[in-house]
Amino acid sequence: AVSLKRTLWSYLSSLINHWNGECIVLEDFNEVRRKEERRGSTFNVYRARDFNQFITSVGLVEVQLEGYSYTWAHPSASKMSKLDRFLVFDGFLSLFPHTSAVCLDRHLSDHRPILLQEFNIDYGATPFCLFHLLFDFQGFDDMITQTWNSISLNDSNAMVCFKKKLQALKK
Repeated sequence: AVSLKRTLWSYLSSLINHWNGECIVLEDFNEVRRKEERRGSTFNVYRARDFNQFITSVGLVEVQLEGYSYTWAHPSASKMSKLDRFLVFDGFLSLFPHTSAVCLDRHLSDHRPILLQEFNIDYGATPFCLFHLLFDFQGFDDMITQTWNSISLNDSNAMVCFKKKLQALKK
């Protein structure tokens, strides 16, 4: 079994080394990288070292896994491991910095499906900010009053009008 894994990793290494561009590898590697990735079964430090050397040698990095910690579980749930993972070129994460892997619920298989996603939360424009120092300038408050009164909006919603006037003042 160990020699088959090494053969697979050697084959993947040759493919990756000849690849031109970004690379994403999703695989049930049937191996863990750290002791914390295995529960209820024996951790083999030598096999983990070999697996980590393979990942490092081809310039891959692991995409952070969110959701469940383990991707595989024995039917009795007495043994669990993180066997499945996304590995990418470091440049991929530079292009897509908000990339993560999500571990989903397990239904038909003993493996949990994992999904690669890029999720960037846009909180919108920065809030309106007022510097009190500006009120010390002569004529500033008159300018604000004139600008506010010069903005005419045809909207029956007072809150929408208020928002639009603040946006106009911000400009």
